[in-house]
Amino acid sequence: MSEPTFRFRVRRVGFRHGSDAELAAMHLVESEIESERFPGAEPQPLASYMRYARNLPSLFDDHTWVADLSDGTPVGCGACWSNSAGDVGHMESYVYVRRPWRQSGVGSALAREVLHTAIDEGRASISWSTHDAIPAGEPFSKGLGASVGRVNRNSELQVARLDLDQLDSWIASARSRAPGYRLQFWDGPYSKQLRGDAASFHHLMNTQPRDTLATGDILIDTEHVAQLDRALEEAGRHRWTVFVRNPSGIAIGGTEIVFEPWAPAMAYQRNTAIDPAHRGLGLAKWAKAEVLLRLRRERPAVATVRTGNAFSNAAMLAINDALGFEIVEVRTEWRLTVNSSN
Repeated sequence: MSEPTFRFRVRRVGFRHGSDAELAAMHLVESEIESERFPGAEPQPLASYMRYARNLPSLFDDHTWVADLSDGTPVGCGACWSNSAGDVGHMESYVYVRRPWRQSGVGSALAREVLHTAIDEGRASISWSTHDAIPAGEPFSKGLGASVGRVNRNSELQVARLDLDQLDSWIASARSRAPGYRLQFWDGPYSKQLRGDAASFHHLMNTQPRDTLATGDILIDTEHVAQLDRALEEAGRHRWTVFVRNPSGIAIGGTEIVFEPWAPAMAYQRNTAIDPAHRGLGLAKWAKAEVLLRLRRERPAVATVRTGNAFSNAAMLAINDALGFEIVEVRTEWRLTVNSSN
């Protein structure tokens, strides 16, 4: 690696307790990375970013750094965090460097801070993502000694191209094959009565393929649900949830869509899952069909729905491909075993 032609420093900053200037520096770097991944996308406003940071749920233990020049210009940032509801031996992370300052030592300096923190805290592994629109991420990850843990696709659906007859047939088929099951629609933050169902729904996401990431389950509780809702609201985001309930009324899965006011033409399909004991009845298709039909009726400004899935998640990909989702990004998750030699 060539010597940098500029001088920079890496300094520890806050996220949950970050100053306005620290959060603004991270926001600038992260927004540029996002625009490389999805050109033309509306960036998250700084105020929204700050409100989310200051309402970061307590289950995340975060560490953040900024790399900047002597005049204060931010050239990169990095972070790592653990999840107290998940695998205590694992940390997630990212290292972002603005395009003009790549391949000059900034990323390596930030990565050292992340790795040293993981070592100091006794973590066994650390993971991060790279994106096909930013090709420098792959050689950088290999240079750190990481291996590919899982490869995912982000895909988009054009709402105007939905096959309405197909959606109607999915709904009719599920109602016929699963008598007594029903859907419950929920608009916005969960009520206290629904937080247990929301936690159980989240737990079902542990059944998705993890390939070789080798991370443990994440088991949030009702207080975590309330905190996650508060962070969502403070950032200005809004969520629809469809719970699937069995004949006894127990929530056995569902799907959710999130809206961001700064990007009114886009909706984000997040978690979709059905308890393995209830699969094979068309319930996921039913839930997705119902929420897409509601989207057409009640959110006519939404032109595109974006979702993400592992390439190994054949069952969910089959549904999304049938709906017309098309790949717009490949995201690779990397895993690094942490030891004192890193």
